[in-house]
Amino acid sequence: MRISHFFSYLLSGMPIISTVREYRLAWLSKDLIAGLSACIVMIPSVIAYAELVHLPPIAGLYAALAASIGYAIFASSRHVIAGPDAAIGLLAGSAILPLAAGDPSRIAVLAAVLGVLSGVVLLLAARLKLGVIADLLSRPVLIGYLNGASLVLISTQLGKMFRIKTEGEDFFQLLYAVFEKLPETHLPTFVFGVLLVLLLIALARWFPRVPGALAVCTVAIIVTFVFDLGRYGISLVGTVPSGIPQLSVPAFSISDITALAPAAVAIAFLAFSDGILLAQTFAEKNGYEVYPNRELVALGSANILAGLWQGFPVSASQSRTSIVDAAGGKTQVAQLVAAVGLLLFLFFLTGLIALLPRVALGAILIVTAIGMLEAASLIQMYKVDRVEFGIAMGVTVAILVAGVVPGIILGLLLSLIAVLVEISRPDDAVLRKRLDDGRFHDCRDDENAVSVPGLLVYRLYAPLIFANARHVMMRLRTLVDEAQPPVKWLVIDAQAIHDMDLTAAQRFAELHREFADEGIDVKIADAPRPFLDELAKVGLSEEIGGQDFFVSVKKAAEAFEQKYGATGLPAARPASPPERPAAGDSAL
Repeated sequence: MRISHFFSYLLSGMPIISTVREYRLAWLSKDLIAGLSACIVMIPSVIAYAELVHLPPIAGLYAALAASIGYAIFASSRHVIAGPDAAIGLLAGSAILPLAAGDPSRIAVLAAVLGVLSGVVLLLAARLKLGVIADLLSRPVLIGYLNGASLVLISTQLGKMFRIKTEGEDFFQLLYAVFEKLPETHLPTFVFGVLLVLLLIALARWFPRVPGALAVCTVAIIVTFVFDLGRYGISLVGTVPSGIPQLSVPAFSISDITALAPAAVAIAFLAFSDGILLAQTFAEKNGYEVYPNRELVALGSANILAGLWQGFPVSASQSRTSIVDAAGGKTQVAQLVAAVGLLLFLFFLTGLIALLPRVALGAILIVTAIGMLEAASLIQMYKVDRVEFGIAMGVTVAILVAGVVPGIILGLLLSLIAVLVEISRPDDAVLRKRLDDGRFHDCRDDENAVSVPGLLVYRLYAPLIFANARHVMMRLRTLVDEAQPPVKWLVIDAQAIHDMDLTAAQRFAELHREFADEGIDVKIADAPRPFLDELAKVGLSEEIGGQDFFVSVKKAAEAFEQKYGATGLPAARPASPPERPAAGDSAL
């Protein structure tokens, strides 16, 4: 019995085991083709992304191999391919470079530590079931980050294009350094780089199915072999070791953890928000479910393994995932096939990388950065919501001025502030009676709606909580004070108040007593259960009394008109007690 329980636990934690048990032979050809396609396209890209972390090209292959294995074992997605990513690589590089003081061995250690640390953050989030935290990375923050990161990425590669030595990753300093050293431009390198950039743009424009990075690397290696570009002063990648490194825990200190922690959290946010969106998109397209916490575990495992295998932080790749899907891939076996392809390349074909000009890697990264720019989204955001546009621009400017990690942290803070401001100033409405159906609606500009004298019907379009309680109570006080003729009944349409905390309930109780002292009756219409429960906690349910609760605004208005008449004057006959709402009664 214990063995069966253990096996069930293992299956739930490692979906790949269940996939292998249920695997159909008919899927194998599709997964083989999809995996090999992803591998071929992946190799030149990950080599280039290693440059962003200031590591040798081989580190990109190590990270890709580790990510492929770590993610495939634990992922609930059947299509997502994990590996090095331009945005994550730039973020990692910007965090590592200031700490390494230009020491290549120190850069490699810090990159590995950051990979492990990012993975630990992701696993911790999974353990605490915090998959929803990725929602804090709002669309404006992501757009601002991508635009800022794209511009920084382009600036970091200009040195390769001109073969000018630049240092650091400060956007404005890099631009100034390139401008100052323009006379030192190496013309053959610049011309060759421009031709490769134009080739990449042309392929993307007219032959989008052709993998641009693969085509450019192939062309660059062939041209180097035929014309011996090294003879003309064009820098080459040079000798690359073959085989795979041993798994090892990178040496680190507490100060390293402290310094890298903000970057690790930012990487975890970015990796998971992109990864879960990608996983959900392809799961919906192919008719299966993915589980956010399972994806956290998969991405965390991929990052930890990448760090232990002398790599750097990784994420999900949209381009490689799209290739797997287009090739008909069925399961994560496709990613394991890609891992086998990477192993074969590492053992037998790394010599090809030695002939690759460094300017080709720069060209790939520049065109990648251009593709990351979200100019159209920014323009649309400006038209729709100026506040979100301001957040996006604020993140971009922060990244350009202060750096990538501070920019991301600022973006998260701006998102939280925007949410708090929105919650603290919620939408509301004074409802009016439509003449055609006699019901009360939010119809501010409708000429076919009227107000009932002496009756104020108020609707709040939000939960009533500590952050907005004071504002809402002041709003009610103002509406009552300004009403003409004076208010006799204040009816709260509570159907949208699906939650109310203790602070808000106490403030509401205080206002209710103020109105009672002034002879104003407060009635509650269409109250949901959480609202009623909080009123009971502060003793207001008994104070208000069952006769002041109504199943709908219409019923409350009818009771008012029976008592005061449609004009707000006392009616000839007193109204009968209104009915107490029954469970399940609906609004209006």
